Amino acid sequence: MIRLIHFIIFIALIGQAKAQVEQERKILSQMMSACDNLKSASFILETTERVKQGAVEKGELFVKLQHVPLRMYVHMYSPRVGVEILYRKGEWNNELYISPHSFPYVNLKLSPNNLSVRKESHHTVCDIGFDYLMNMIRHYQSVMGENIYSHLFIGDTVQFELHRCVRLEFDYPDFGYTTQTVKEGENLVDIAAKNFVNEYMIISANKNVDDIYDVKTGEQLRIPTMFGRKIIFLIDLKTMLPLVQEIHDEKGFFEKYEYKSFVLNPTFDPSEFTADYKDYGF
Repeated sequence: MIRLIHFIIFIALIGQAKAQVEQERKILSQMMSACDNLKSASFILETTERVKQGAVEKGELFVKLQHVPLRMYVHMYSPRVGVEILYRKGEWNNELYISPHSFPYVNLKLSPNNLSVRKESHHTVCDIGFDYLMNMIRHYQSVMGENIYSHLFIGDTVQFELHRCVRLEFDYPDFGYTTQTVKEGENLVDIAAKNFVNEYMIISANKNVDDIYDVKTGEQLRIPTMFGRKIIFLIDLKTMLPLVQEIHDEKGFFEKYEYKSFVLNPTFDPSEFTADYKDYGF
């Protein structure tokens, strides 16, 4: 009789686990579909990033985003007050068109990975939005298969601004580092893209590396085995978009991005992604 009870409990637990996995699979699928179907958005992006010295740096910028073809206007509120940036994928040699509003007081065209543009930022302007992280998830889905859902957990429902959001957490306790050798011509952007990790996390893990170009052929680098030890999404239950994205590594907090005052699918005039638009200072 006792064995029968134990068997019934075991079967019930299996059913409960399967139901939980299906729920998490559904939430993840809905989030990714919502990101794919996004046409345009405007928002204030608040960034919080841990830099190599251990300090936390914050930023705030206003963004107009058109998804396909990718067009972007950015106005920085902090830390570089007043800087304006235009990005039009496939044009201007995929460079950023920048009005620095400070010395040298002329508009510039620079690579998104130019060090004067990135400084200690974890990401480039081109990574703003949801595609960057969704591509990461797709990669790990292909690598991990069904096992990815065993690392997903649905948490509580929380309020973010006026949005009722569900917390979805990816927890990967096997997060660690491997050692790789820098090949000729590689920089950290290449290495991070190849491994589907963030280049700044590589910088943080290697004391002798100060920026994305500070590597040498033959050098041994510690490379993260996963995009993060823990990834937390706050997903708007109305739009299913991840309005908050928070990443942790083995040290704890690494980065957080909050999409505030979010407007879904506004209609932009094409001129709003040109330097001649009346409200811009280019």
